[in-house]
Amino acid sequence: MGIRGIHRRERFIMRWKVVTAMLLLALNNITYAQIADVSGVGEDRDSALRDAKRNAVEQVVGTYINSETLVSQASVVSDEIYAKSVGFITDVRVIDEGKRNGSYYVHAKIDVNTNPNSELMNRIEMIKALGDPRIGVVVTYYSDADNVAKKKYPLMCEAAINRKLVELGFSHVIDSALIYNEKNFDRGMALDASALLPNPEMDYLIIGKLDLHTGNISLPRYTDLGSGDLVENFSTNLINSVAEINVEVVKAATGEVVNTFRSETKSINNSNNSSENTAVVQLSEIVATKIKSVLANKASAADNQIQVEIETDNYKFVSEIITALKHTAGVSNVQEKNFSNGKATVTIETTLKPQTVFRMLKEKCKCNLFIKNVTANNIVITAE
Repeated sequence: MGIRGIHRRERFIMRWKVVTAMLLLALNNITYAQIADVSGVGEDRDSALRDAKRNAVEQVVGTYINSETLVSQASVVSDEIYAKSVGFITDVRVIDEGKRNGSYYVHAKIDVNTNPNSELMNRIEMIKALGDPRIGVVVTYYSDADNVAKKKYPLMCEAAINRKLVELGFSHVIDSALIYNEKNFDRGMALDASALLPNPEMDYLIIGKLDLHTGNISLPRYTDLGSGDLVENFSTNLINSVAEINVEVVKAATGEVVNTFRSETKSINNSNNSSENTAVVQLSEIVATKIKSVLANKASAADNQIQVEIETDNYKFVSEIITALKHTAGVSNVQEKNFSNGKATVTIETTLKPQTVFRMLKEKCKCNLFIKNVTANNIVITAE
């Protein structure tokens, strides 16, 4: 084969590689996009398209989450998913549009991003698997440090953990200022969790004890080959920061410690500030991911405790519900805690999701039951 033939072959191979790469990219995009055939109505074309995009996301969400869960988590879905519909769309192909009955109408095929790591799929996973628990994160400084560090880095760590939790799909992340609610608190002191619990506004309290070590990176002593003299440690002008944290995951209703873990990370940079900031943020993102894993394991535990709150003016409905719970497969250790002012509190141990427990109660009870609120470990129902 001549030189020209070799060049033609190389060009052919190169073109084939480019085409193959483009095909693989296209297939990947197709794999992680679900097409919704929807319509939208609005005052103008833009508002009609926004309506269509919201309808597309709603349609896709409905294929992953059953209607019962959607109803019980209505506020979550409306506020945290549908409000961000535009961000979940990868492509819009308008089929028909125009003015109809005084409004603008759009019919389109819309691709919704269903990549497993996308924000939408994270939110769907959270609602399905964990019930979207309410989480509060509090970080204190673990060891001696100057006052500036004691104030700065715990707050930075909290903010980064909260930001990552939201990215992972949690929507009920509570600011620490609301947890303390004007209580006197020093972030340089050990936290007494009992002073904050029980807290009916949270499902889990995350307590982190942060520590940070920073130092210069120096070369060890060495002998100068030219003079033969012993040279002392030589500074590289690089800063190494090691951030570590001990974490407790606590049930906010009872104070039960669900899990504890320790994480550590380090960062090398050319200044103390940059090195420490990077180490703390990296550590915080690792912690948030571990929190999700801990709560996922807790949700699938054999004896996960759920609190059932019953609002009713008639105690016989409470008795009926308790009896139904005791005869529900997958539910055990049914305990009535109290009944006062038209409210009863019952705890159960079950592997079932709160929404499933509610559905089974509706099938068993003669009284009318309505779901008022539901989270990972708590369900509020009214009976009449």
